[in-house]
Amino acid sequence: MTVSICILAAAFVTPGLFYAGAAAMSVPIIIHLLARRRFKRVRWAAVEFLLTAEKKNRRRVKLEEWLLLALRCLAVLLIALLIARPFLTPSGIVASLSGRAQTERIILIDDSFSMGYVSEGVSLFTHAKRSVRRLIELIREESPDDTVTIFRMTQPGSPMERGTFLDDRQTPELLARLESLSISQLAMDPTEVIEHVNNYLSRSEDIINAAVYVVSDFQKKDWLSDRPGDDETGGAVLKPLMAWSGDDHDLQLVLIDVGVDEASNMAVTDVRVTGGQLVTGAEATLRAKVANFSDSSAVNLDVSSFVGNVAQPTKTIPELVGGLTTSVDLNASFVTAGYETVRVSIPPDSLDVDNERHFVADVANSIRILIVNGEPSSDLFEDEVTYLSTALRPKGEIFSGNDVVVVDESELETATLSTYHAVIIANVYRVSEPAAERLEQFVRRGGGVIFYLGDQVDPGLYNATLFRDGSGLLPAKLGERVRGARPFHLNIVDRLHPIMRPLSLEGDPLGLSDIPFFEFFDCKPWDAGETLAEDVSSNGTDDEGETGMASASLARVLAVFRDDQDYPAIIERKFGQGQVLLVTTGADKEWHLWPNHPTYLPVMMELALHIAKRGVDHADYSAGVPIEMPIDNSIFESDVIVRTPAYPTEREVVVTAKPPDDGEGLIATWTDTKRSGVYQFVLKRRDEGQTIRLVSVNLDTRESDVASANESELRQANEGVPIEYVDGVEALSGEVGNPRTEMWRLVLLAVVATLLFEQFLAWSWGRKR
Repeated sequence: MTVSICILAAAFVTPGLFYAGAAAMSVPIIIHLLARRRFKRVRWAAVEFLLTAEKKNRRRVKLEEWLLLALRCLAVLLIALLIARPFLTPSGIVASLSGRAQTERIILIDDSFSMGYVSEGVSLFTHAKRSVRRLIELIREESPDDTVTIFRMTQPGSPMERGTFLDDRQTPELLARLESLSISQLAMDPTEVIEHVNNYLSRSEDIINAAVYVVSDFQKKDWLSDRPGDDETGGAVLKPLMAWSGDDHDLQLVLIDVGVDEASNMAVTDVRVTGGQLVTGAEATLRAKVANFSDSSAVNLDVSSFVGNVAQPTKTIPELVGGLTTSVDLNASFVTAGYETVRVSIPPDSLDVDNERHFVADVANSIRILIVNGEPSSDLFEDEVTYLSTALRPKGEIFSGNDVVVVDESELETATLSTYHAVIIANVYRVSEPAAERLEQFVRRGGGVIFYLGDQVDPGLYNATLFRDGSGLLPAKLGERVRGARPFHLNIVDRLHPIMRPLSLEGDPLGLSDIPFFEFFDCKPWDAGETLAEDVSSNGTDDEGETGMASASLARVLAVFRDDQDYPAIIERKFGQGQVLLVTTGADKEWHLWPNHPTYLPVMMELALHIAKRGVDHADYSAGVPIEMPIDNSIFESDVIVRTPAYPTEREVVVTAKPPDDGEGLIATWTDTKRSGVYQFVLKRRDEGQTIRLVSVNLDTRESDVASANESELRQANEGVPIEYVDGVEALSGEVGNPRTEMWRLVLLAVVATLLFEQFLAWSWGRKR
């Protein structure tokens, strides 16, 4: 490792006092000169003999006097040095002659959105830029031959500056670029940043000495998180840099903390639409999550929502305890079909950027429901689905939001299921294998199916075709029909389920337990432990290559028929991207009197809405993650117009969709998602029309946790890594190019030693005279 030679720097903490002390060094000389003129010379015969003897020792006496004068002058000079506080630094000409190599100054500036936190009217990012400016000024003053490289920590793959010399031309340009920097809406990963810095140093063979300055708020979630880490790094963020440092390289690590102690922040972390497909004219529920990233509680927090630019009713959170996240349900209405933007926000705080979140909803004119009637009749009151279809699409001026199509079981095989949101199988004798396969494909792609049983159902055929030992659609294996000596009554067992929650009021004010049920099928809900799970390969597919039990979840019993033993009444199961419900009794009044009860209509509506196929699934992209928009090249052209959230201020851009790896369809990719908001993809149809699709991009709210680590925590997390810690821009002063050591203790010892030595010589020589 190159050795740096330390010399006394021509600089002092208080240089004025040194110069004043140097001037005071003339005082002993003046006193010495005046002392020589203190006596008038008079020749006297009696002392001529003595004068003759003295001439022999005069040279020795003068040498002693000059030596004492030099010690007294040195004492005055050392006292001046002591007051001026000198320091040592390995820089300048002597360092160059010693062979000391240049130092690469690498500055990492945190520009993640948490740096937008405002304290006392100034953002942390402003403090960070001031710190970097001060660093550059100090490096130029004290190490002008060194080069500077600057990384933005949200974009570590492309340095903002690389190997820049701080000369008269480049320094002002660099400072101007620094001043123009704006905060990003991206999150940053310090491990990725350090990896890029390590790669940069490893690739640069001419770098021998390096100093890395990290300017950040040092969030705990980034710098103190329990990272897996291996035996080499131990999970420490900065430790990988030590692999570069060694006998051939010298590394200095400086952490400049611009964070705020006890910072607090509120953020909207998620927005979703609960229930099934959104329908125009029907009220929907938005579920937003709000997090309190602080130690204190927030009270009376208003949560606002907007559909497009139309404000929706506001909800108030009475209290949100510090460190917790809560969900709030907001009522919203959608008046037009198609893609609609949703925005949820909370009041401003010290970090405003994460106080709102976007969502794109696909709104349909209606929910299209296909009902397969297994027992049709010309007598409406004897028909299996009369009550059910009326409940889903009641007559009147107010539209229920459902379009209902009723077919016989013979038409199930030829029906175009993709045009429907939900399919209801009501008391159908059997479902053929081709029809069962088409139903499974429909549900895997997000559709929903409800099975109502009845006296026409053959349980053996259902188990063979639809259950198939747990790999089929049916969520339970059907058993025998049950008919008791007295009526059974419905009992809700899953009170937290979205459908059951409104029916689970304490004391049963809706009277569900009063409804008599006379007959139903006993069944055994699917349990993965009792299936032929070994027939499913490790990659999640069965022997035929189709997604089997790997695409289905366990059955979930929502309600039972209460008796000595509870018989399942309503069972739910997720299958692929869709859901299946099994109601073990019939849809008409042959096996129960539910249609006579006021709860029949809302419950049937909720069941259908819950399992209905949603519109296009819009992924919630995080800022910085590329958007991939699938394009059907049989309908749309390959050129796609992209409009960012800044449109029309920011011009639209045309991108060309390309085939994916599997060669099916096209994918339009947009990588510049640094800004949160709603992006528009304008697709040109081959029939000369156009379709606009919307995609929401939101912040990675893990960055919203603004709690900062202190010096002790940072040192403990990076144990074994020699780091220097600087608390804030105000602490940046003095020499930053190399560590400096104040020498006042040594100077004080030198003053004392000089004075004692002078006194000893004066006493010793004076006694001999």
